[in-house]
Amino acid sequence: MRLRPAWCMCICIALTVAASPSFAELYVGGGLGVSLPNSFSNVSGLGTDSGLKGTDLDLATSPLYDAKVGYFLPRINWLGIEGEFMYSNPHMKQQQSTSTGTFNTPIGPVTGTSTQTVPGAHVRMMTAAANVIARYPGKRFQPYVGVGFTMNWARFSSPAQRLGRSQTASDTSPGFDVLAGSRFFLTKQVALFAEYKYVASSFDFGNNVLFQADYSAHNLMAGVSLHF
Repeated sequence: MRLRPAWCMCICIALTVAASPSFAELYVGGGLGVSLPNSFSNVSGLGTDSGLKGTDLDLATSPLYDAKVGYFLPRINWLGIEGEFMYSNPHMKQQQSTSTGTFNTPIGPVTGTSTQTVPGAHVRMMTAAANVIARYPGKRFQPYVGVGFTMNWARFSSPAQRLGRSQTASDTSPGFDVLAGSRFFLTKQVALFAEYKYVASSFDFGNNVLFQADYSAHNLMAGVSLHF
């Protein structure tokens, strides 16, 4: 009996799927790196400072700490999901800042521009991310890309006084990240990775800080992952 070409194609596809890896892959990893933040941008006042627009506020380069856990799907072994946690300290530098808008003064609202020296501030940044990862599933070398949703927690603390107290505030805000990296396997279970990640979000610092701003950073990291 002769097989029709369509039947031959179906048999070939079935044999290919049956021969493909059917196991899932779990991994955990950790790394160190550097966070290169952009300035706080689109700065504007909150509360009693509503209506004021400020110049960008420069942030400092910071060490970066990273931990992740991921899972590549069975059969579709080029596609995976990943959970990640990152921590950095992109402190705000002491700098000149110019504000424009309507100022509340003892004699009433006054519209104009004011330039002043802004003291430096401690900034802590923590990011939890849920990423979708696509990789080339090579045996030794695995380049990959990804995109994800993030929840970002930031704390701002400055020695500058406002109403007799140091300025402190924190905020939690959603954001996103995009990433690209590569993994090199030393053994079947142990791999080294290097990765670039762009993270973006925005924050409302209320309490006695009273400004909102957009935040973004270019993160570079390297580390080790264990695969099971």
